[in-house]
Amino acid sequence: MLQFSEPKRVRIDSLKVDPTTAPKSDETLLRLIQEAVKGKVPVYLAIIPLPLCGPFDTDYGPHVHPALAALTEARAEQVTDKPIPMLVYPHGRWFVVSDDYPTLWAYQRELAEHVPCVVLGKPEGEGVEIVDGPLSVEAAKGAIFGSTG
Repeated sequence: MLQFSEPKRVRIDSLKVDPTTAPKSDETLLRLIQEAVKGKVPVYLAIIPLPLCGPFDTDYGPHVHPALAALTEARAEQVTDKPIPMLVYPHGRWFVVSDDYPTLWAYQRELAEHVPCVVLGKPEGEGVEIVDGPLSVEAAKGAIFGSTG
């Protein structure tokens, strides 16, 4: 039987974030999310060829911390059973992934050809299939905040 130890109280100012285990912040993503929930940026559901999806922070990967490698392994099992949408935005002919890194790595590990995405902006390009959109503001909020992982 699984047992948990008693919770330990710690001072909030004693908590530290290790900057080497966090990706770079993507101000474009943050701005697009803010605009999308106000209805100023259209949100779509689309199937996108995986080779068109790339990370915002190219130095960040499962090699950064053992917990990220373990999360990628667990996520790889999930995406083979039930695809998980990634939150992306268009950048030229590419789609930037800056929040769903473990999902991206899992799809890459599983050699997926196409992946489901919640797209902040109109998805266009060869092999891109729009499934739904533009979504209503309420549906967009659900897709954005339900897809991050």
